[in-house]
Amino acid sequence: MRNISAFHPLRPRRIRRGGRQIREKRTAWVLIVFSVLLACVEVHIVYAAL
Repeated sequence: MRNISAFHPLRPRRIRRGGRQIREKRTAWVLIVFSVLLACVEVHIVYAAL
C-alpha cells in the first residue's frame, strides 16, 4: 500500500506536464501551418495580380 500511495501523486503531475508540452507543440504546429497557408495565399494573390 505504501508503494501505491507513493506513486499515485506523481502520476497526475507527469500527465499535466506532458499535456502542457503536447498543447504547446500543437499550438506551435498550428501557427506554423497557418503562417505557411497565409504565405501561399499571398504568393497566389501576387502572381494573380501580375
